[in-house]
Amino acid sequence: MKKFTWSYSSLTSFETCPFRWWKTKWTKEVAEPQTEATLWGNRVHKALEDRLRRKTPLPEGMEQFEPIARTLLRHAENARLECEQKYAINDRFQKTGYFDKDVWLRSIADVVITRGDKAFIGDYKTGKMSNVPDSAQLQLGAAVVFVHKPWVKQITNAFIWLREGKITSETYSREDLPEIWQKFMPRVQRIEKALEQNKFIPRPSGLCRAHCPVTSCVHNGNYKGPESRSEE
Repeated sequence: MKKFTWSYSSLTSFETCPFRWWKTKWTKEVAEPQTEATLWGNRVHKALEDRLRRKTPLPEGMEQFEPIARTLLRHAENARLECEQKYAINDRFQKTGYFDKDVWLRSIADVVITRGDKAFIGDYKTGKMSNVPDSAQLQLGAAVVFVHKPWVKQITNAFIWLREGKITSETYSREDLPEIWQKFMPRVQRIEKALEQNKFIPRPSGLCRAHCPVTSCVHNGNYKGPESRSEE
């Protein structure tokens, strides 16, 4: 069996529906379709990377993101600025390469600004601003950066809501690491158990009928049958 690796998006994908995760993330028999929102998000990420890293003007249709870009550039003065930074750790919670053989967890940070023993991580969000930010995602991103930057003692991790031009953030210290990993390990172990047992039970939701590409699931609106690992 191939080596198990995960990311935050992969973890939440499994929790949404183990069967869809198995088909799209593990066996990759089914490709996740590219949506207009996904394509737009990719273009925005690239445009902001070019704006921050190369001072390239934002393209037509993205001018509204200029105030955020300027705020980040001001914050990055006399500091180290990194864009679309790829991080990875192994299952001993040690730094490793993104494609190394011992990789266990992968994470990508849209923007990282490091000054002394403090760091800022920004995650661009192109969708509607949430009233309940996903603290778990912020915690995991901070934990991985702590591993890669052992001199950093404090990290402010933020969602950058581009549509509203707002930033919501949480701050973590290195002392928070044990608690963060304790929260995530049971969640990760559920995927490992499913792989060990080769058991991936569909989890029906409002996404099934029109928004799932796995047509071999009985809950799919375009069910092709007969394969499905559902249980009565």
